[in-house]
Amino acid sequence: MRIKFLSVILSFLLMSIAISSCLDSDENYEYSSDATIRAFGIDTITKGVYYKFTIDQLKREIYNVDSLPMGADSILKRILIDTLTVTGWVTSGLNDTIFNMNDSVDLSTETGGITLKVHAADGITTREYKIWVNVHTQDPDSLIWREMPSLPASPASGKQRSVVLNEDLLVYTSTTTAYRTSVSNPASIQWGNLITISGLPSDAKLTSIINFNNRLYTTAENGKAFYSDNGTNWEEMDMQGMYMVTFLAGIPADEVTGSENMLTGIFAKDGKNFFCAKSAGETTWKEGEEVPSDFPLKEIYSTVFTNASGIKQTVVVGNVEETVEATIPWFSKDGLVWADMSTPTDFSCPAMKNPAIMYYGSQFHMMGGEFKTIYSSLAGIAWNESADKFRYASEKVIIKGDEDEEETIEYESLFEGKGDYSLAIDKNHYIWIVWNQDGSVWRGRLNKLGFKQQ
Repeated sequence: MRIKFLSVILSFLLMSIAISSCLDSDENYEYSSDATIRAFGIDTITKGVYYKFTIDQLKREIYNVDSLPMGADSILKRILIDTLTVTGWVTSGLNDTIFNMNDSVDLSTETGGITLKVHAADGITTREYKIWVNVHTQDPDSLIWREMPSLPASPASGKQRSVVLNEDLLVYTSTTTAYRTSVSNPASIQWGNLITISGLPSDAKLTSIINFNNRLYTTAENGKAFYSDNGTNWEEMDMQGMYMVTFLAGIPADEVTGSENMLTGIFAKDGKNFFCAKSAGETTWKEGEEVPSDFPLKEIYSTVFTNASGIKQTVVVGNVEETVEATIPWFSKDGLVWADMSTPTDFSCPAMKNPAIMYYGSQFHMMGGEFKTIYSSLAGIAWNESADKFRYASEKVIIKGDEDEEETIEYESLFEGKGDYSLAIDKNHYIWIVWNQDGSVWRGRLNKLGFKQQ
C-alpha cells in the first residue's frame, strides 16, 4: 500500500518538473507591429446619413471624398468618431494622451482637422494620421449666373443660334457669319472676329441647327438639308428626294432597347408632314407617323433623360404654328412616334414664346418667354415655378412695408424683356445664353453639377 502511494507521489513530481521545464522555455513571443487604421467613420451628419471616408495608407491621410453639405461645420465642431479600428491603441494631442472615442472632437474646417497617433501592439511602432472633413462652401442647389464678355457686335436683325460643337461655342448671326469661342476654360472666353461660313444657302434655317454625333445639321426653306463637321464649312446632304422641314434632335443609343443613335426630323409629302429617323450607319430614312398640328416646328430645343424603366427618351419643345394655352413637351424613343406630355391645365407649363427645355440636375426645367420665371418638373408633366435658389440672374429689391409691416425682399430677373435669345449647354453643365438684342452673353450652372464627381 505504501509503495503504491509513493508511486503516485513520484508521478506528480515528474509532472511538475515537466511543467516547470515548459515554463522556463527560451521560446520568444512576438507582438504585432501593425500600426495602421483599418476603418474610420464619424457619427451621422444630417437625417441619418453616413459619409464614407478614404484611408490613404501611403500618405497617412483620412478624408471624405464626397463633401458634406454646406453649413455642416456647426455639427462638426462637436462630433463623435464612431468607427476606429486598430490592433493596438491610439493617442492624441501634444501629451499623447489615450484617445477616448466617447469624447467628441472638433473636425470643423476652421481647425483643419486632427492628428491621431496609432501605437502597435509591440509598443514600439507608431504611425500618425492626419484626419479632416471636406465641406462644400457653395449651396449645391443654387443656380449661379455670371455675365461673360459680349459679342464684339450685336447680331443683325433676325434670330441667331448658339450651339456647342466639341470644345467650341458657335453663335450663328447669319448664314454667312458666326462667332466662335472655346469653352474648354469657361471662366475665360474670348470672342474673335466674325468667321466666314461657307456652303449654307441664304434661306438656311439657323434656328433649326442641331448637334448629332459631333456633327451639325440644318435645313433650308427649299427643303434641302446640310451638315458640317467643323461648324464652318457646310455641305448639302443627299436626302433622296425628301423635302426636309426641320431636324428635331438626336436620340442616343440605348442598351435596354438595343437601339442605335438616331437622327430625327420632319419631312413633307403630299402636303402633309411626317416624322422620320435614320441611324448614322443607314442611308435610307424611316418614315414615321404624321405630325400633329400642335407639334413644334420652329426654334426647337431638345433634351435627353432616362425614364423609370431605364430607357432613354428625347424630349423637345419649340414654337408651334397655332395658338396654345400651355407649353407642351413631346417625347420619343425612336423618332418615328412622338407623344405629348400634356397634363391638366392647373399643372401645365404656361405658354411661352421661344421655350427651351433641359433635363438638368435630375429635373426638367423650362426657360424662355419673358424670362421672369423658370418652371421645373420632376417628370416633365406637372410643372411649377422653380425653387427660389434656381432662378435667372436677378437683382435684389427691398420693398418697404407700411407702418406695422416688415420690409420684404424680392428678386427681379435681369433677363426680363431682353427679347430673342439662343441657348446651349456644354459638357461641363454650363448654360450659355446669348441675347440677340445687345449681344450680351451669360453663363449659368447649378452648383452641385460643378462639384467634382467621384
